[in-house]
Amino acid sequence: MRDAPRFTWAEGGALAWLLGGFLILGVYYALDNPLCKPDEAFHYAYAFYLRSDHGLPVIQVIPGRSQFTPVEMEAHQPPLYYAGVAGLAALLNLRERIVPSVNPYLLGTLEGNRCLTVPLYSTFSESPIFFTGRLVSLVCGAMALLFAYLLCREFLPWPVALLSVAFMGFNPQYLFIATSFSNDMPVTALVHLGLWQLGRAIRAGLHRKRALILGGIIAGATLTKLTGLGLLIPLGGIALWQAWRTRGGRPLLNAGLAALVVAVGGSWWFWRNWRLYGSPFATHLLTVLLGRRSSPWTLEDLRDFLAYVWKSYWLAFSPGGLLFAEPPVYGGISLICLLALFGLIRALRWNKSIHPLFALIWGWFLIVFLSFLYLTQSTPLFIGGGRLLFPAAIALGATLAVGLTQLFHRFPFVPAGFAILLAIYAAAAPIRYIHPAYPRPHRVQTLEHPPRYPLGISFGDGYFELIGYDLQLTQVAGRSALAITYYWRTLREISHNFSVFIHLQIQREGQIALLTQVDTYPGYGSYPTSAWRRDWIFIDRLALPLPPPGSVFSGTIVTGLYDLPTMERLPAYDREGRRFPNDAVPLAELWTDSTGALHLLAPVDAEGQR
Repeated sequence: MRDAPRFTWAEGGALAWLLGGFLILGVYYALDNPLCKPDEAFHYAYAFYLRSDHGLPVIQVIPGRSQFTPVEMEAHQPPLYYAGVAGLAALLNLRERIVPSVNPYLLGTLEGNRCLTVPLYSTFSESPIFFTGRLVSLVCGAMALLFAYLLCREFLPWPVALLSVAFMGFNPQYLFIATSFSNDMPVTALVHLGLWQLGRAIRAGLHRKRALILGGIIAGATLTKLTGLGLLIPLGGIALWQAWRTRGGRPLLNAGLAALVVAVGGSWWFWRNWRLYGSPFATHLLTVLLGRRSSPWTLEDLRDFLAYVWKSYWLAFSPGGLLFAEPPVYGGISLICLLALFGLIRALRWNKSIHPLFALIWGWFLIVFLSFLYLTQSTPLFIGGGRLLFPAAIALGATLAVGLTQLFHRFPFVPAGFAILLAIYAAAAPIRYIHPAYPRPHRVQTLEHPPRYPLGISFGDGYFELIGYDLQLTQVAGRSALAITYYWRTLREISHNFSVFIHLQIQREGQIALLTQVDTYPGYGSYPTSAWRRDWIFIDRLALPLPPPGSVFSGTIVTGLYDLPTMERLPAYDREGRRFPNDAVPLAELWTDSTGALHLLAPVDAEGQR
């Protein structure tokens, strides 16, 4: 049995500075950045469902069904994190002024609509439950760093343990996910707590008290996310190793006691899944929700998967491949990791005391990775990305710290410099990638320049006023388009989201037909009407794709607002109170002549010109 490491004031102060820096960056990531993080809308819907006293959500599994509600998309997840956020919201009596929701027009337009969640931006006062979920995740991210440090401290000197946690926590993607409304960070915290206790078990033995503690931790992790259940594998491995060394069965009995605690703690959840879905773990629901892959994997699929996971482990600030870093960034990180791996091999050769640590953390990393690979092979898309490896993030963090320290043992400032550069990059990443891709809505209280074509159209029961608009022929994604700049004024605040439509309609055999159209929430989803504030003017630029060159047509550009679930249009009235036919406001006439030239005829503008 070995003594626990002793902590000094210098060590405690350094750790406090690191965790403080992480929390400061995390608050910035949580509060200042848009609501565009992976699956946040679905996780939030789960917690909001509980907050609304509906109980646990159920997925309605019906043969042939392909569309599911937002709350169903994460309803297969264990409830501990969501119940915690809902309980905290109830305790503090938090109520949403703006309820973030799923964008029904995601990727449905040639530009914009790149965010799953609407509105794109909100504030704590407007959406306190949403941001509470993010801040709970941030606290869990900091706790994961603390537990990872304590694990490394069992085997490493404190400067190297601190460096391990720095490489783990100042990863831009770790910060991005640590400030997301999801259960990724809570399970990461509980798993690293479990890894720390497993490290203690390696050093001091797997006695009964530690087995009970580990059982409780693994049960809590399992009820947060199924990943946590996998900790039973390294627990069993450690018990077998100690039973072989001691030639006794007590470690195995203690491991069985821990497994019993897990079984009892999670039995109700497993039974519920069995009763509802016919499986205690309900992992098959992923193919129900996301669809089933129609063809087996190839070597090319595996290569693409590994590349995607590696890139998204370090920086992927939106779903899919929409917002990755530049290739040289990943190349530089890969080079540093290869250097660290070479250094780690040398360190393992000369320092056998660290063998148990790396056997534990890389064994665990392999378990998490293989389970991730197994699950994603059955779905048509790569699920999750590198964030699903964060419950084993200390493996890479410790590898970088130990490997670089060994390689540059004569220049100890070099590994620390790499960690500082990573932290600086993480601080700059939102400005570099997120803000340009997701600009804030353009809102003003007074107009410096009036719209070229004034209107004064009112919609609904005095909800909104379309002050006027501008027109401009442009190009969008290589296609000719008509850019329309709307000048909206909010007359009454509402909690409902209305959609904007832009139609190029023509007469065909005496009937109105649509030649091309755009349907979206205002701001391409960035600023839906539920977020509009009274007396503010929202300047919104949308673009209508035009027919391909050579098309011959003559039509009218019309616009309006409608309710997507019912497809009912909001009544539209001119200044004299006359209602527009079909509640469609004409904006311009558009036609091509015999030569194919495009002509645009708008109403008289503010200066009396067409």
